[in-house]
Amino acid sequence: MDQRSKIPGLALVALSFTQCTGREQAADPIIGDWRAIQVDGEKHPQSHAYDAQLLVGEQLRIGDDLAGELALYQSAELDGLDYNSERVSDLVVDASEAPKYRIEVAHDFFEVGQEPYEPPSYYDVGGYDDTGDVDTGSADSGTDDTGAPAEEGDDLAGLRPLKLPSVPQLAPGGTAFACTLERDTLTCDREGADELKHWVFTRIRPEDEV
Repeated sequence: MDQRSKIPGLALVALSFTQCTGREQAADPIIGDWRAIQVDGEKHPQSHAYDAQLLVGEQLRIGDDLAGELALYQSAELDGLDYNSERVSDLVVDASEAPKYRIEVAHDFFEVGQEPYEPPSYYDVGGYDDTGDVDTGSADSGTDDTGAPAEEGDDLAGLRPLKLPSVPQLAPGGTAFACTLERDTLTCDREGADELKHWVFTRIRPEDEV
């Protein structure tokens, strides 16, 4: 047989090892939904400290673009009805050293005192003397605030300034997880943490109850 007749066959074999065949690249195995099942050796999700029927847990949701969210969720059943709520923060995954991954979360929910909150609003409803002890410590002006709206001719310069609410805390800084993936188990360490440091997540299958 002429040696030249073997060239097309060899070319097809070589082509099968390239991306020229139109086959899609396999998705990264970290893509999907994950549930925390253990944190610092304790089983998760956990019963709420004040309500044994309320479960508190955490999930990672990672999309095809290696971006997603960390969700802290609460679920409970009361009188046959299911109640669910959650807080979420965006995340991105660095998969350059897979099966070792770095998951960067935009906000850190786990540091005490770092959760953002809406400050309370205070209204001066009138009907009493302002002693000045709470806000400035200065002596009372001796005038009663009736709470009535200002009218034309009122001396607005003589009115006391409004009491502003306290300044809200800034949103918490980010946190990161250094993770190792082995089949359907994702084992992570939260960087820079003393508590809630060691995390184990398991993959959530479509047939699982979420």
